[in-house]
Amino acid sequence: MKFILFIIFCLVAPTTLVNAAPVTLEPITITTQKITEPSFNREADSKDEFYAEELQERGMTRLQDISKNVANFNITDQSLGSFRQMFTMRGLTNTSIFSAPAVVFYVDDVAYSSPITNMGQLFDIEALTVYRTAQPGRFGKNAYAGAVDIQTRQPDNILKSSVALDMGSYDYAAVNAKASGALIEDKLYFSLSGAYNGRDGFLYNSFLNNHPDTQENYSGRAALTWKPSTAWDVRLTLTKDDFNYGNARFTRLDQPTPFTTEAGLNEQLQQNADSQNLRIAHETDNYNLVSITSHRFWQMSPFIVDLDLKPLPIASRNLKNQDETWTQEVRLSPRKSGAWDWQLGGFFSTSQFLELDNIQTPGDLSKYWTDKHTENYAVFGRLAYQGISNLNLYTDLRLDYVSSHLDSWLDSTSGGFLAVKPSYDTVFASPKWGVDYRFSEHSLIYAATGFGFKPGGLTFANTEPRAIQFDRETSWQNSIGIKNDWFDERLKTNIAAFYYDITDYQVERFFAGGNYSAFNAPKVSSYGVEFESQAKIIDNLTLENSVGYTHIRFDDYHDRITGVDYTGNTAPFVPEYNTMTALQYKHPRGYFARAEWFWKGNTYFDETNLLHQSAYSVVNLRVGYAKGHYEAYVYANNLSDTYYYTTQLGVRGAPGDPTVAGVRLVLNY
Repeated sequence: MKFILFIIFCLVAPTTLVNAAPVTLEPITITTQKITEPSFNREADSKDEFYAEELQERGMTRLQDISKNVANFNITDQSLGSFRQMFTMRGLTNTSIFSAPAVVFYVDDVAYSSPITNMGQLFDIEALTVYRTAQPGRFGKNAYAGAVDIQTRQPDNILKSSVALDMGSYDYAAVNAKASGALIEDKLYFSLSGAYNGRDGFLYNSFLNNHPDTQENYSGRAALTWKPSTAWDVRLTLTKDDFNYGNARFTRLDQPTPFTTEAGLNEQLQQNADSQNLRIAHETDNYNLVSITSHRFWQMSPFIVDLDLKPLPIASRNLKNQDETWTQEVRLSPRKSGAWDWQLGGFFSTSQFLELDNIQTPGDLSKYWTDKHTENYAVFGRLAYQGISNLNLYTDLRLDYVSSHLDSWLDSTSGGFLAVKPSYDTVFASPKWGVDYRFSEHSLIYAATGFGFKPGGLTFANTEPRAIQFDRETSWQNSIGIKNDWFDERLKTNIAAFYYDITDYQVERFFAGGNYSAFNAPKVSSYGVEFESQAKIIDNLTLENSVGYTHIRFDDYHDRITGVDYTGNTAPFVPEYNTMTALQYKHPRGYFARAEWFWKGNTYFDETNLLHQSAYSVVNLRVGYAKGHYEAYVYANNLSDTYYYTTQLGVRGAPGDPTVAGVRLVLNY
């Protein structure tokens, strides 16, 4: 009932404004033009943009590929598919299971409910934008640290189709196909796209004599767009993902080689998801009104893991999860330019997370059941004044109410039965103020300050009552940047710096036996810089650089269970730095070559700073040809076969990808 009332409110309230006196204002738009050289954002914000052509040229087909190309953005692959993945921006992050996201993901104006539901296959994309700062007034879902905004290709009256084939190391094979066009000219359009990929496993199990992480993944998207008039745009989108990862790609840290395991249990890991989204956009003479309704269901079943990865399977875990989320978002903005610009919106989401967890250890069998409900109500807006030449001022504001309810029980052969039914509610306002000034068409400076929050919540799968609830995280975020181009735009530079003062920073806490919780570090500070440059050495030859540095420390943190002092330690899952240097040659006749060097700094995986991955670098190479209807690429990634771990947990670690090479053929018609 609350969901229905909120939808009615969001649709009726803006309608009253639509009938109000007209005001001439600037619309908020997203640019999706194609480019023929690497993009370089010139707007007064700390963000990066990538378009369809360069996504192909950079080989950006997975979520992990995004973070390699963006300074101070990191995606931690926990080797569990989308489960427990973590998105970190300038030190702000989600915990792997319990907390709300710090970085939100949008696809065609639809928000992913949480990091675990984002399955990570990128295909049929027109534009991808990464915001490195909080966006309280731009999106309905709370973009506490930043956002990734993805726009897929939209159909028109011309019938278009494409097929791409990939073949590579470890018997890798992939097929991507898409088609779009008009069913009724100028009125009704369709879009279909699908992706398949599979490969043999990187790991070798010497005890079972197999490759346990052999994968096979499917994704599909279908959309209908109806435009009964120039004032209406109605889009229905359906998606489906079905991923079989084989197993959790963990090996013991004491193994002589990172890709060998002796696990005696036949592990399994499968995930699937589907979504249904309805986007309705209406234009009047003075306003734009957009309504987005979405439903997403995500499931992980089965997930069977050997906890000690030894030949005798004495410790194991059989876990089943599912997440179902409904969202409603509306946005109202002006159509025409003027001295003032604004956006108003409302957002609602309701989600249910279910978990059944069976943990077998010597002398004990523990069964956990969890039913967690979360609701989020929000109103948000942005107001900007651009009536002074070269000077823009803006303010964002959002108000969130988040309510969580948990029904969880534990039945253990050694500890008996324990049931908990806690609730947690929080309300918070997130203001942001910003200014930018353009010295000339070649130089601008921008600065922003504001307060953001990530709601607290409730944890499950633990037997410690003091660890069930964690508090909201708040931060005072400050940033400044300058963008310049030099020598007739042959050299472009972006420099940004930030300082975040964080209270009650949310930290994941691991207990024995597969139990987790989230604790709060009372005081944490994060500061750093980003430097990006693009230099046209000669015609068609470009040198790119991207450098991000983050210094984040616990200024005050004592474990509330053990009392251990972690003050001065580095917050986990935040690389000290990440850099990218790329040399790209692109000839007008279609010849293309790109060499990339990625370097990631020291990264810790727990609050003790005992588990960590030292700095490492990876070199990738891509050569291709694209002209007319045909494209062909040859690639090799991790040329030096660098060994590194994407995460570590206890005695286990997840090795990163070894050297892989392949070819991609594309036919467009």
